[in-house]
Amino acid sequence: MIIGIVYKIILLLVVIKSYILSRKFGFSAQSYLFVYLFISFFTDSLSFSLFLLYPESKNGIIYNLYDIFSIIFFCFYFSIIFKNYFRNLLFFTGSSSIFYIIFCTNFLELDFDKNIGITLISFYIINSLMWFYQKISFFDEHKIIDDPGFWISAALLMWSCFFLFRVTPMFYFAKKDNEFLEFLKIGQNIINIGMYSMFYISLLKYEKLNYESYRR
Repeated sequence: MIIGIVYKIILLLVVIKSYILSRKFGFSAQSYLFVYLFISFFTDSLSFSLFLLYPESKNGIIYNLYDIFSIIFFCFYFSIIFKNYFRNLLFFTGSSSIFYIIFCTNFLELDFDKNIGITLISFYIINSLMWFYQKISFFDEHKIIDDPGFWISAALLMWSCFFLFRVTPMFYFAKKDNEFLEFLKIGQNIINIGMYSMFYISLLKYEKLNYESYRR
């Protein structure tokens, strides 16, 4: 419970930083990350509130819809960064993921559909690795760690690798080993903290780039 609250506080701080940056330079200056961060905070807060009010309630549909939103958002986010060939692959993986979720999963059911989670993970991993491949293939004047996309892609990749381990056996452990399932939830919250800390660093990089562009 405590680590989950810490995670939500970290996420809130990142949302606030993103909002402040948006007020200074506009939402486009950070590739509209504020939209994703705000929806993420709203989704987690809504789910947490429902759990406190109705512990037995099923809120998997919230995350089913949130995963669809995440795929659509990062299709847009990476489309700004990717060059033609990679952009085509991005749209293929994004449209294929959405098509699969709509026609082959129970995304409107109250229970969370793990196939949607696995689809989201696959989308994140493929496009994060494509970002790294493009960055290595096409040199520019910036160090890789000064590129906001590095921190976003690394965060998505790290989160996906852990979540894959969690989501695949989660229903088995829910029936067979509740203690280990709780351990995985704690681990997920720690990974979430790491992920959004990296998002915060990306916002700092966006801020630096925008200050530099204003000085020119």
